[in-house]
This record gives sequence, C-alpha cells and structure tokens, in this order.
Amino acid sequence: MLYKKVLDDLKQKINSGVYEVGTALPTERQLIAGYDVSRITIRKAVDELVKLNLVEKRRGSGTYVLGKQYSHELRGLAGTSEILGSCNKAVRYKVFQFSMVTDSPAIHKMLDIEDSEPLYYIRRVKYIDDFPRIVEDSYMPVALFPDLNISTLEKSKFDYVERDKGMQIEGSRQEFTAVEPDEALMKLLDMDKSHPVMNLRSVSNLKDGRRFDYTEAWFHPDAHKLAIYLPR
Repeated sequence: MLYKKVLDDLKQKINSGVYEVGTALPTERQLIAGYDVSRITIRKAVDELVKLNLVEKRRGSGTYVLGKQYSHELRGLAGTSEILGSCNKAVRYKVFQFSMVTDSPAIHKMLDIEDSEPLYYIRRVKYIDDFPRIVEDSYMPVALFPDLNISTLEKSKFDYVERDKGMQIEGSRQEFTAVEPDEALMKLLDMDKSHPVMNLRSVSNLKDGRRFDYTEAWFHPDAHKLAIYLPR
C-alpha cells in the first residue's frame, strides 16, 4: 500500500533524528509534494503515526514529533529498563502468571538442571509509555531464587539478580525469528489484526556458569527496532 511506504519513510526519519522530538513535521502540502501522493495517503500515514504515539496533531499549529520507536543496538547484554532509560521511555511490568512447574524437560535441559527441580514460570507484559509492547515467558530455577515474588517481577529481573541476590551475570545466548502471533499474544499486545512479530529466545548464565533464566519474548511489530554492531 502506498501509505505504508510513506509511513515507513516518516518513521525512519523520526527514529534517525531527521525530524527531532518536539519539532513539527513538514506541512501536509509539503508532504504531498515531497512524496508525490494524494492528501488521503498523507493523512492516513500521519494518522498511523498518531496511533503509534510518535506524533500529535495540534489544532492550528501542525503535527509535532512526540518520540522515537524503541530501538536496541546489540553491543552488549542489557535489560529493557536499561535500554529505554536512555530513550526517555517509561517502562512498566505487569505479571499475568506466576506459578511453579516441574514437567518441562526441554527447559530443564536448556537450564542444565535435573528434571525433578522445580521452576518458576512467569508470564509478564512490558508496557512502554503505557502501551503493551513485549510479552515475555520466563523460567527460573526455584533453588536459585527461593524468595522470588510478584512484587520483584514487576521490576527488572536483571536488577533483582545482580543487586538483590549479589550474583554476577556473564551473558545470554539469544535467537531471533519472525513468527505469527496466536490470539492470546495478539490480545496481550493489543493487536487488532495479525502481523509477524519478532520472537526472542534466550538462555542467560552467571559468571560461575550456572544458567539462571530461559526467556521467550514477543515484540509488538510497531514498537521495536533491532540494530546489530559488527566489529571487524
């Protein structure tokens, strides 16, 4: 669709700083001339930017940039709160499920623990500027974190592990794929129709070699940019 091309280009210019936060977009007439499209196409693209909370329309003044999309450059391991803290984004966690399981042999194998050891199962949704943007399913060994609770999980897991437990995190092996979300994920991410979403699977380990977390996460298609830095 033509409006999608305009929308993607405007998002790229906002995210890259061509249009800075707090400044006005070009006028509707300028956008029509610049993209050589109809008024309807420009209005539809701008309306989508409004829905994404990237811009706002001010009566009699124009359309102004509110913020950039969540962008993560892969240079080192960092939690969501750490990444977004530098982007002036507010992060809120909501726990939808917190239980104990023992019948997950594949997860036990990935965490390198005995099948009989109990695991916490946690489903959280991360809200960015009050929009549901990441659904996260995590498994953590009960033996490592006997005091883990919902209150703790409404904050950063990495902070809990490092600051509260005094453990040193070494790193995380992460795999990214594109998947079609099921109805439950679409509802949690407030998606009105199906689009491919980025799926992340990660296993994190401590400096002493113990694996402390397996997480599978799904990212809203309009909320996340991933960049990779590859040194030569």
